[in-house]
Amino acid sequence: MNTSRYKPPKSRRKVTRLTKSKLLVLCVDRDDDIGLKSGLATPIVGKDECLNAATKLAIADPEEADANAIFAGIKVYNELIEDGHASEIAIITGLQKGGFDSDHKLINELQKILKHMDADEAILVSDGVDESYLIPTLQAFIPITSVRRVVIKHSGKVEETYAVLGRYLRMLVFDQRFAKLALGVPGLIFIAWSILALLGILNHAITVTLAVVGISLAIRGFDLDTLARSMEKIQLSGYVKLFSTVAGCLVIILGSVIGLSSVSAALKTLNIVNPSEVLLNSAFIFGTFASDAQLLIWVGFGFLVSGNALSHLITDNLQKVTRDVVALLILFFLFLPIRQFSLLLIGSGDLFTFIASSIFGLAATFLTVIITYQKYKLPKQDVKVDND
Repeated sequence: MNTSRYKPPKSRRKVTRLTKSKLLVLCVDRDDDIGLKSGLATPIVGKDECLNAATKLAIADPEEADANAIFAGIKVYNELIEDGHASEIAIITGLQKGGFDSDHKLINELQKILKHMDADEAILVSDGVDESYLIPTLQAFIPITSVRRVVIKHSGKVEETYAVLGRYLRMLVFDQRFAKLALGVPGLIFIAWSILALLGILNHAITVTLAVVGISLAIRGFDLDTLARSMEKIQLSGYVKLFSTVAGCLVIILGSVIGLSSVSAALKTLNIVNPSEVLLNSAFIFGTFASDAQLLIWVGFGFLVSGNALSHLITDNLQKVTRDVVALLILFFLFLPIRQFSLLLIGSGDLFTFIASSIFGLAATFLTVIITYQKYKLPKQDVKVDND
């Protein structure tokens, strides 16, 4: 019998593979954090090698989730060994840029591992969803019977978010700048609701709420609370400016209200109901508003400019005083042209008066500005050049 061609049974052959593993615990790092941060080449096979890789990665970046995934894979490997399963653990990585090249590298590394071990099935361990997308591709080379996703129980970013949120909540409660709106306004609303409930008129709660919120937003928007706190530090010129500003605004508001009342009466007279008719009669509406409101609005602006002029006069800022006086003169010169223009729009003005007053106002404004400019124009100084 020729024994030279005799082949022993498969179970008695000399095994040249690295292990006799049947279960493969496969840790997948699709974006190659292991190679970038720890400098290790993959694939990595064996418990000790994987533990070393996870340790180096954790030291390089303690917040790296892939390190926790590898540690979880080692735990799964230990549990399989304790249960009597023949198993092995390995790590494969892709490329940082992702895409086709990254997945191709993962497949090549998996093929290298399978060339040296008998693995009937695999347990996939990953730290996220991206690696789970690879399951159909990896199953073409080895059946994947289980997937272990590692979710970190506490994350630094989550903890930092809670810390920041808590800091802002404490700021809203204890910082007076923010507590006024965060606590003061709701407190006023609740008090108002309670009073309305006692008076039996709780049906007006929405109106009162809107009023409280509106007043609070106006105070904060116009910085009136800061202005009130600074009243004790205000200078003499500031009081003059404060009075003129408040008085001027009140007069302007009054003039606007009178103008709007005239517009409302004009709309009733014209019997305008359709909004498109308002556009057609816009010239008449604007003329009505301007003719009835202009005087008070101009007086209000006069208060504002006069207050600035007196304030600058107290501080001996003559140049700004002159500027304010020029502004007052321009307001005076503009009054008659605008008055005639608004009257023309409603059909009661005089065209000649409008043109004449406009020409006169333009000439007077030009002369005023030229005289003021010449008075405060800085003389040019001769520049001497030193030749030495």
